[in-house]
Amino acid sequence: MAATAGPEPARREGVCDPPSDTITGREPGAGSREPGAGSREPGAGSREPWGTVPVRRRVLGVVRNLTALDRLGDVLPLLADDFRVETRFTRATGSAFDTDLSDHFRRAGMRVVPWERASSTEFALAVSPSGNGALHELDMPVLTLSHGAGHHKHLPSAAGFGPAVAGLSEEQLLRDGEPIPTSVCLTHHDQLELLPPDSPSLRSLARVVGDPCFDRLRASLPARKRYREALGVGDRELVVLTSTWGSRALFARRPELPRELVGALPSETHAVALVLHPNVWDWHGSWQIEHWTRRAREAGLVLIPPDRGWKAALVAADTVIADHGSLGLYAATLGKRLLLGSFGTREVIADTPRHELGRRAEYLRDDAELTAQIAAAAPVPEYEKLAAETFAHQDRAAGELRRALYELLELPEPPWRATARPVDPFVPE
Repeated sequence: MAATAGPEPARREGVCDPPSDTITGREPGAGSREPGAGSREPGAGSREPWGTVPVRRRVLGVVRNLTALDRLGDVLPLLADDFRVETRFTRATGSAFDTDLSDHFRRAGMRVVPWERASSTEFALAVSPSGNGALHELDMPVLTLSHGAGHHKHLPSAAGFGPAVAGLSEEQLLRDGEPIPTSVCLTHHDQLELLPPDSPSLRSLARVVGDPCFDRLRASLPARKRYREALGVGDRELVVLTSTWGSRALFARRPELPRELVGALPSETHAVALVLHPNVWDWHGSWQIEHWTRRAREAGLVLIPPDRGWKAALVAADTVIADHGSLGLYAATLGKRLLLGSFGTREVIADTPRHELGRRAEYLRDDAELTAQIAAAAPVPEYEKLAAETFAHQDRAAGELRRALYELLELPEPPWRATARPVDPFVPE
């Protein structure tokens, strides 16, 4: 008869409880902003009493909202297949779009630790697709990066949009005059000029890695037919409407446009999909969004959910109607036929690629038929040049970013090549 196992040790939900030095070996308060603080003893993870895999480094994914979680999906898979590294997630509070992400974490099978535990020395590196939140409380190296197509917008606040650059402002990157992040990852060299001019230390921490999301979209294009089949488009022309959030967004200025499009375009030859920024869903709620789009959906509109599917829809699209959000810039630089239905110029940093997009692209007009404008839509002139001005290291961002991650982890990179993986197809419910 088999021996009866003793009771399992008590655990907090989403957390296993190793001693603080079992993974990274850092002493509390050991100046962990500097990579190399404390001894990271190889194989230390094997001393963890309840774990199975002898993890040597633990990474913390910092999630402020659904947009940040989406971007981590482009970054953290670069650590896949490496048994030396384990990833946990934590929720950084304080966003105006403070949706409950517990369902998203649970569906993905992500292990979550409370912020108070996350700020301990248990982790070797934090990755945050936002400069917001109390990142200064994290006792570990911190890597920040954009959660969209580069740093091209002014920093929003309750009072509006000021002169600071979202993601690169002093209030996000400095505390008491000292840098908060250990590494600031940028999508293009031009963004070095957007760093706070009075903080040369930040420039030394900046690293141009390109955009892993853009590279994944590009890698998906050869299989575009597969994405169209998953969406149920067939041979029809797919028109994708994309809207960012806020009063200057497409969905704010023209909320009836999805219904107008499905009414004007023959369903035998056209399909229409709507992608709303997760902040729109968070602020208004899914129940409200679904009720606002009820007639349009009954007429055939495909409503893309906030947590998945937008990349697949963009790959599958023939024509995109956009605004000043990241999806418009992604669509333009992929060479999609593009019309701008709205553009919040005041929110966009002057002389950036996104600002240039607002000047170059054709706009949807109120005094012309929708069908004729869709038929005449074309890619933005010289879109390849626009892409080169927006994203450095095209098709190599995965390698550049993985190198940055492993340098901060103080581990040699795995022997296999880092590549941009195609995005997942999306099947509407």
